[in-house]
Amino acid sequence: MEIKAQLRHLHIAPRKVRAVAGLIRGMGATDAERELAHLIKRSSDPLRKLLRSALANATHNFHLDEAGIRVKEIRIDPGPVSRRFRPRAFGRAAPIRRRTSHVILILEAKGIAPRPRTRMGVRPIVREATHEDMRRDADDTHGDKSGDREAETSPRKAKPVSLARRVFQRKVI
Repeated sequence: MEIKAQLRHLHIAPRKVRAVAGLIRGMGATDAERELAHLIKRSSDPLRKLLRSALANATHNFHLDEAGIRVKEIRIDPGPVSRRFRPRAFGRAAPIRRRTSHVILILEAKGIAPRPRTRMGVRPIVREATHEDMRRDADDTHGDKSGDREAETSPRKAKPVSLARRVFQRKVI
């Protein structure tokens, strides 16, 4: 079972948040929270709050125990960039980009089978396998594949290309 939580418009650059997110990816939730609590990075506090929120969602909404939850995926996407300008010498201006981040945290509960996904309320059709299905699968995996043999026996011949043609067909920067 997957539990999602997201944090949008975090006023820290994605590059700086990804450095912290890489440390907790794949960890148990309690270990990740402990790691973020002792880390001296500006992005560790917002990520710890997001992790606590996701854990609260898991325990309250799905009645899960915190011990069996791990960080399955943490994705940091760039958010909107606000542009400012800084005065420089000789009347010029230099751009300043204030970057933001969108963080998506996905937790996974161990030992709990996910519910089958249905599309618009329609359940997938499940039927019992027949001997014909088994025979067809066996033929596909162990059978004679004549199409693959033809591809192996007739290799493609490469045409020699002159040096002038190689040089003049390159892209120009």
